[in-house]
Amino acid sequence: MNERTPDFGEELDEPDGDMLPAERRARLIEFFKTNMSGSNQELAKLFNTSVSTIRRDFEHLAAQGLVKRTHGGAVRIRSRSTFEPSLQVAQRTAIDEKRAIALEAVKRVEAEQSIFIDTSTTLHVFAEELSRMTLPLTIVTNDIYVAGVLSMKPNFRIIVPGGMCREGAQTLLGEPGLSFLKEIRCDNFFMCAQAVDEVCASDTSMELVQLRRAMIDAATRVTLLIDSSKLPSRAFYRICSTEEIDEIICDDGLELADRIMFSDLGVAVSCAPLQA
Repeated sequence: MNERTPDFGEELDEPDGDMLPAERRARLIEFFKTNMSGSNQELAKLFNTSVSTIRRDFEHLAAQGLVKRTHGGAVRIRSRSTFEPSLQVAQRTAIDEKRAIALEAVKRVEAEQSIFIDTSTTLHVFAEELSRMTLPLTIVTNDIYVAGVLSMKPNFRIIVPGGMCREGAQTLLGEPGLSFLKEIRCDNFFMCAQAVDEVCASDTSMELVQLRRAMIDAATRVTLLIDSSKLPSRAFYRICSTEEIDEIICDDGLELADRIMFSDLGVAVSCAPLQA
């Protein structure tokens, strides 16, 4: 039997490592059921194959509408969400995107401001970047990790409204925090969400939604930090209308059409480039 000789530089879709392409792509689909994003390098290592093979797999899955290609990898396509990943899964998801978003977000912080910091792994990275700054700030947060990262900095005054710790997380919810938030005002709320589309920002936890609504009401400005895999999409509980958000900061995986859609709603959109 004659075998076709590939042209110079052509890459054939052949088995790579111990798996056939169909098997590897099936396992990639399983990966994206619990991970919102993955990088070429990460998945090449996971499946013991080459980066070029993973790129071809992403192109194949993207053509089927199963993932969306991004700079250096791919993200899961979502339209509706009732699932919230565990803290451990979230910490391993979209790592480079979160770092890029955090680096862009700290540029919005000015000396002598009072700011709210939401609870999420994205805001954990934001707090880590903020901890490198020397300007004086008053910071209000219901996230134990955020408070811990920032509490040893003499230039920061940290306020934790309090509440009951959410199981499996580092978040304080309910009273007395909700009542306390009604009595204060802050310059900027750095918020996170499971999803946002042309109608609203939304999440999978009603208790988290109540906390975020209270912070929105107490903030002069609302800045949403969210990676591109979560928009546009919708989760179960509405946090606020999209028009209540002043700025969305995400990674540069956001499609141009979606950037235009949010801009047309009067929301500033900043897409942070992934770091080399």
